[in-house]
Amino acid sequence: MRQIIRRLAASAWAGSLCLCLFAGAASAQSIKPKENATDADIEQAKKHMAAGVAFLNDPNGKLYEEAYPEFKKAYRLSGSLNALQNLAVCAMQLELDGEAIEYLDIVLQKKGDELEESERAQLESDLTRLKATVATVTLSADKPGVKVTDVRTPRRGAPIRNTYAVGLAPLRLGIHPGSHKFTAISDDGSEKTWSIQIQNGSEHNHEFVFDPNAPVTAEGFTEDDMKGMDGTSPDPDDESGGGGGIPVAVWVTGGITVAAAIPMAVFMGLSASQKAEYDDEILGKAPLDEQQQAADDLKTTNLLADVFLGVTAAGAVTTLVLALVLPSGDDTEETGNAKNGPRFGVDYTIAPSVDPRGGAGAWMTARF
Repeated sequence: MRQIIRRLAASAWAGSLCLCLFAGAASAQSIKPKENATDADIEQAKKHMAAGVAFLNDPNGKLYEEAYPEFKKAYRLSGSLNALQNLAVCAMQLELDGEAIEYLDIVLQKKGDELEESERAQLESDLTRLKATVATVTLSADKPGVKVTDVRTPRRGAPIRNTYAVGLAPLRLGIHPGSHKFTAISDDGSEKTWSIQIQNGSEHNHEFVFDPNAPVTAEGFTEDDMKGMDGTSPDPDDESGGGGGIPVAVWVTGGITVAAAIPMAVFMGLSASQKAEYDDEILGKAPLDEQQQAADDLKTTNLLADVFLGVTAAGAVTTLVLALVLPSGDDTEETGNAKNGPRFGVDYTIAPSVDPRGGAGAWMTARF
């Protein structure tokens, strides 16, 4: 009976990790290869592929930053999995972790049997490591056309720099843990900075507010900025968020809460079953080593139940706070025409916590 319970616990634990990761991990900017590529497209893709390989074979060292756009163009034009695999390697080296995870998943799914065993093992190892450490950062601004530069300063080596285009629609990114400084520059030259120490698996939200007293206007809007912000359903192909007026942060934290509640219920049920079996059939009746093993199993199940209970509770509280603080599409003019985007700078972080003395939960911190 205990072996069956342990197997169920292991399966539920693995499944819940995947579910939580799906709900809270970074959403990379998906690349869709061109449909019905022509002979001219294929020839052009080959040129970009050759250029990318040349950058990686540069005698002065691998030029990942220069090779990255070449492989991206090659994949868009041809759908070549070889181009996508090279793009995944470049994204990983440039610390575009969210993109690297997406690309590696596709390569392993579609090209797995064609890969050499050692090569497949390396890609699987890279993917596992990335998924275990990737943090989620959601960026937005109170005006469109904002350029954000992210500089991560490692303890050793040169800083890693990446640049993103951010607007009113939240941009969700997979970020490498470490010390980050985000610098946002608007089209009029105004500058805002945000420095943060990002932990493994954490989740953060930040809005760059250039003019907190000015209402959001339609000037400078692009089609992407408007998706999902007019009270209608967002484009199904748009991965940037939106929800008919409900802030994307509320959807994210609500999804995490639901994802954590499922394994919480599983482990609570397993804990009750194990406790009943321990009291009725094992305690004082079985050999001492079997009693100790059963007690350890029960303690592990209780710990897992506590972890997911803490994550669920923190997620529920965060969802409630963000729903009250962040304006929705139905807010009045007092919120600064909030229908077109959040009007307050709200930074929040959710991270699980395990106490080595026993017990577990989750930390939620927010700054308004």
